[in-house]
Amino acid sequence: MVSALNEKLFYKIGEVAEVAGVKTSVLRFWESEFTFLKPLKSNSGQRLYSKDEVELVLQLKDLLYKEKFTIEGVKKRITSKGKLIKTEDLLDSASVLDCSTMLKNVRNELRVLRDLL
Repeated sequence: MVSALNEKLFYKIGEVAEVAGVKTSVLRFWESEFTFLKPLKSNSGQRLYSKDEVELVLQLKDLLYKEKFTIEGVKKRITSKGKLIKTEDLLDSASVLDCSTMLKNVRNELRVLRDLL
């Protein structure tokens, strides 16, 4: 999908919104929720997204809209540096969590699934 953009160093918020198929207000909201999404700002305050950040926006959209993750679920799937944590890595790190926390997480995810049905 990023191939739809021409090769530039930075892309304006409107260009990113168009490629991602979301409104610019959604991108600004995601910035407030996800600390790893921090586009540069020009002297005039225009948001400037790198190609990597455009890819990250597309991953966010996929997790939220296609895979139906909650915002909290996405925060657990993407590191503070914006890297997607693979499912197998989540399973390895699950042994570190205590059982109580893991059960609470499962319960919350099941509630979300129930509400979707």
